[in-house]
Amino acid sequence: MSEFTKIALLGGSFDPVHEGHIQIAKQAKFDLDLDKVILLPCQRSPHKDNNTIADERQRVEMLSLASNQHDWIEISEWELNQENPSYSLLAARHFKETYPEATLYWIIGNDQWKKITTWYKIAELAQIITFIVFTRDQECPLDKQEIKSHIINYNFDASSTEIREKLAERQDLIQTIDSDVYEYIKDNRLYL
Repeated sequence: MSEFTKIALLGGSFDPVHEGHIQIAKQAKFDLDLDKVILLPCQRSPHKDNNTIADERQRVEMLSLASNQHDWIEISEWELNQENPSYSLLAARHFKETYPEATLYWIIGNDQWKKITTWYKIAELAQIITFIVFTRDQECPLDKQEIKSHIINYNFDASSTEIREKLAERQDLIQTIDSDVYEYIKDNRLYL
């Protein structure tokens, strides 16, 4: 039996990580009684055109600062070491090999859930993992019977893009970013 039986992956650029990412992980842990949530920073998402602003080391350091209060959150640099772009299926295969006895989940927002059928080899991916889908823009996700999913009712009205724009405008964002992450951003003059 695996040490961890219910593991969720939460991928993203985390450029920067914000309170919504951590709150989503917490809500998923609570709703599904997860043993672990693995934050999986990517080089560049195949579903997004933009490159990251903070480098890999900076994004991992910000994730560490944002999650250090939660021993059930782990940060994996696995995807950062893959060829670009890396697909979710490859990560799912990797973690299924790493935790063969675990039930694997993948946490995504409703924006990605709406286009889930366009994801690379979605049928195989859906055999390996169950999706945990959270609301975005107050819109409740629709059930897709062919893909296993759990809907969690959590909505965070901020995105990394909006946060970067507000930081560039020198707006105070202490409500949406962990205070240690905010200090790190200021100290390293990121997004300014």
